Amino acid sequence: MLKKSVLLLSSLLISSSLSAHTLWVVPSHYVLSKPDSWIAVDVSAANMTFVPDKGIGLNALKLYLPDGSVKPVTDVYQGKRKSMADVQLGGDGTYRIELANPLRFFTSYELNGERKRLMVNKQERTAQLPQGATNVETVQIRSRNFAYVTVNGPTDTVVKVRGEGLELSSETHPADAVAGEKLSFVFNLDGKPQAGVKGVLSYAGELYRNEAGRVDFETAVDGSFSFTPQHAGRYLIEASYSADSATALADKVRESVTYTFEVALP
Repeated sequence: MLKKSVLLLSSLLISSSLSAHTLWVVPSHYVLSKPDSWIAVDVSAANMTFVPDKGIGLNALKLYLPDGSVKPVTDVYQGKRKSMADVQLGGDGTYRIELANPLRFFTSYELNGERKRLMVNKQERTAQLPQGATNVETVQIRSRNFAYVTVNGPTDTVVKVRGEGLELSSETHPADAVAGEKLSFVFNLDGKPQAGVKGVLSYAGELYRNEAGRVDFETAVDGSFSFTPQHAGRYLIEASYSADSATALADKVRESVTYTFEVALP
């Protein structure tokens, strides 16, 4: 149990150290016509969109198949600036490549003027908090970083909202985004549209532009956010939501997602 707690705390510390960076998952191809093709997947945490900065461990990288089943990705390499995976897709349909942290709980408290922390939920913290602990708060944390790849005909199984944590959906299939055509997204929390989700939209090439072209947004009452891409290329949506929770397991909830997608020429 002690070893597991240390590993979880180490994972949280690593995530905290990268909090100023955005973690993204970028496949080499978003649309393919040949079954059983190989793709390369780049993963990095960086300040600038699609300009790699820090390599990330890929032990949790998974491939969701068109039928909804999932398998781990094992051909991985972690570099200093970015990490990479080789992934072979199967037959026709839409695949989801995802690097996600499992649902975690982080309890902080003060003791003798120092701020301390435990990787436990509200039910577990009672037995572990030291006597005299004050300003106790437990936060539920989860993050997902993903992209979709379609082989020939698009399918919807892995695109559908699963009803767990912060997710986004769209009337436009990921394989059908086209420059000049409006894209509308809905952010959902535990399966329901969520207002107040804050995020940033950016696109490739900002290293070579005087203006980065980033767009800050916040979802409307119905959880929606829309924009019309003016350029073909690769885009990144990073979004997060934080609020008081007051459940049996946590006092607050913090959810985040990053989603990369490709916009085709008209």
